[in-house]
Amino acid sequence: MSGTDTRNGGSPPGVQIEDDEGRRRVRLTGSWRLFTASSDRQRLADELDALDSPHDMSWDLSEVSTLDSAGAWLLWQAWGGREPAELKCRDPHRQRFERLAAAPEVPPRQTRLTVVDLLDRLGGDLIAVGRHVGGMIALLIGVMADIATCAVRWRLIPAREISAAIYRSGVSSVILLGVTGYVIGVVMSLQIGVTLSSFGANQRIIGLMGLAVLRELGPVIAAIIQAGRAGSSITAGIAGMHLTEELDALKTFGSSPRLRLVTSRVIAMMITMPLLVVWTDGAEIMGGATTAQFDLNVPFALFIARLPASVDMYNFWLGLGKGALFGLIIALVGSYFGLTARANTDSLSSQTTRSVVVGLSLILIIDALSGAILAKMGLI
Repeated sequence: MSGTDTRNGGSPPGVQIEDDEGRRRVRLTGSWRLFTASSDRQRLADELDALDSPHDMSWDLSEVSTLDSAGAWLLWQAWGGREPAELKCRDPHRQRFERLAAAPEVPPRQTRLTVVDLLDRLGGDLIAVGRHVGGMIALLIGVMADIATCAVRWRLIPAREISAAIYRSGVSSVILLGVTGYVIGVVMSLQIGVTLSSFGANQRIIGLMGLAVLRELGPVIAAIIQAGRAGSSITAGIAGMHLTEELDALKTFGSSPRLRLVTSRVIAMMITMPLLVVWTDGAEIMGGATTAQFDLNVPFALFIARLPASVDMYNFWLGLGKGALFGLIIALVGSYFGLTARANTDSLSSQTTRSVVVGLSLILIIDALSGAILAKMGLI
């Protein structure tokens, strides 16, 4: 078997099969420095795999000029993880094979999963989900107890923490939600307008946009953006306190970490989310009204004047209620994963990711369930 040119110095590696008094002998030649010669490595691997019972053959490596770890490992795999019955090679090369023989055996990777493995993984995932659900419910009960206590004892209200959380989760998100809402309103008006203009019902855009924005788009868009922005910030902020030992310091001074860190954020999010929903609704309606004027010839003033009569106020209050509920979910999920984080950076990043994923999933699930329940009750 002929060799090819190699770029690692010396003659190219080769494999030759000879008959030695009725016994097959494999003679290797050239430089077996295969760490950088990927073309030679693949060619030699194919040639060695084509050998029939390589371990029972006689191997002659006396003409091999150099042998690196990659070349030795390639031969070791062809021999089935043990030296052949007859091996002729130089002492430095033999030492490489001796080190491979003395190395601990690596267990083979399982490429196929059995039914038992799948059931075991499924059971572990279900147990983890149940543990997280139970932990969040317990945290929610504790927050409700804190709120009830603060309602009786006003001095315990964490006013500074609540005001700071309102600023971080609410005021700093106004520009982002305003721009996003306006763009979504423009896109929605364009998409709906294409269908309405084909039927000559351009003014129907007012009722359709108002209904879609006030009931669904406003609360859901605001909640999704806040889950990614405020939810991740809450988790990272609380989880970071494990690294700086601030949680232990709060306990040492007799202050409740749940009251200062969780309850304050829950109250702040339940206050800011309805306000952000109103702001997002307004931005989306402005975007839709602007597009309707230029694309559907519906005057801006007419759009705003007819909007209250085209959409029931019930949809507006429903959107505010969703906003408060979504705010509770975002703060509760973010605080839970922050409190359950461990005092290392890997846990901080993984818990932040889980917080965002779980928060977004719960928002979409609850929104779908609430829509289905209200539809069954005939309220929408």
